[in-house]
Amino acid sequence: MLKKVDRTLIILIIILSLIGLAMIYSTAGMTYMLRQGTWLAAAIFIAFIFSTITPRIWSNLAPYIYAITLILLFLLLFTHGTYPKRWFKIGEFSLQPSEFAKFATVLMLASFLATKKKLKTFTDMIIPLVIVTIPALLIFIEPDLGAAQIFFPILIIMLYWAGVPFPKIFIFFSPVVSAVASFSIYVWVVYIAAFTVFLYFRKQLSDFIYGFVSNSLAGLVMPVIWNSIKEYQQKRIISFFSPWLDPQGMSWQIIQSKIAIGSGKLLGKGFLSGTQKKLEFLPERHTDFIFSCLGEEFGLLGIVVTVMLYVFLLYRILVLAKETKNRFASIFVSGVLAWIGYQTFLNIGMTMGLLPITGVPLPFLSYGGSSLLACFMAISVCLKISKSKLEY
Repeated sequence: MLKKVDRTLIILIIILSLIGLAMIYSTAGMTYMLRQGTWLAAAIFIAFIFSTITPRIWSNLAPYIYAITLILLFLLLFTHGTYPKRWFKIGEFSLQPSEFAKFATVLMLASFLATKKKLKTFTDMIIPLVIVTIPALLIFIEPDLGAAQIFFPILIIMLYWAGVPFPKIFIFFSPVVSAVASFSIYVWVVYIAAFTVFLYFRKQLSDFIYGFVSNSLAGLVMPVIWNSIKEYQQKRIISFFSPWLDPQGMSWQIIQSKIAIGSGKLLGKGFLSGTQKKLEFLPERHTDFIFSCLGEEFGLLGIVVTVMLYVFLLYRILVLAKETKNRFASIFVSGVLAWIGYQTFLNIGMTMGLLPITGVPLPFLSYGGSSLLACFMAISVCLKISKSKLEY
């Protein structure tokens, strides 16, 4: 039984993309807007082609797309050029493989998880973890911590959607919590004690052994990992907790972003009237911090409208994931939901000073052809799925 394509998805991404074009023009000028417009036209064309390919074909192509993406990420590390190594330069344009790696990884995870009917043990999660860790590690080496960490929330949501019980997922990824808690020995001791009690009442020996050993090791090695990451990444995390510690240095972006959003008040200063553009206080205005400038020019009203557009978009994707009968298609859509939802949450939270600065673009709005193209690719597959969501 065939259904009509979800036109609401199309309308929402077009509206968000047009808002992005307007804000790029306001913050960076006509040249950047025309470049983004070119990418938008290419994204629409490719999305039209992708929306004609059935989920079964995507499932079969997933390993090859994933392998090609890994090769590109690996080759990128050996290219000549500026540091960090995140882009392939093609004339006036550049391609960022990490953005396409998100699409490829969601495809690969969906293809693998769809073949597993029961997912209840830790061993069932090892291969999905490997699928995610390889591209994330290659991207981390570039280095691009912001893009690398997006893969793991995607994995968690897709595992849950595929049928892994949430307590099992929590125990599997609990070493991350232990690592964060280890920044304070007192907090870590309390956490380990509480977690041990939780494991005891679970009354599963495998959970207890894995959980206790992995959490203990994570807490002990975290200082080593902290010392291995780049200094600017350490400063970004520190500036999140103490933004006024160095207002002229590492905290400058967070402070200026808050000032921009707050200065917009209820209705904003008006389109093209943002002082962040004129005085250039805020770096990366047209990319990572485009939401801050939107708040400055259109105020709280503009922020609420934009956030509601994202919420409605994510809601439509969630409904599609729930209604789709094909297991691969449903898991894939859940991955797209996690990808776009988490990245949106991360970017907006970063610009408002609620999360550390991670340097991730706002989907459909931020300047960047690779991000725009990858998001359109994912949505186009969702559109095809919406046409045949009742098919097995």
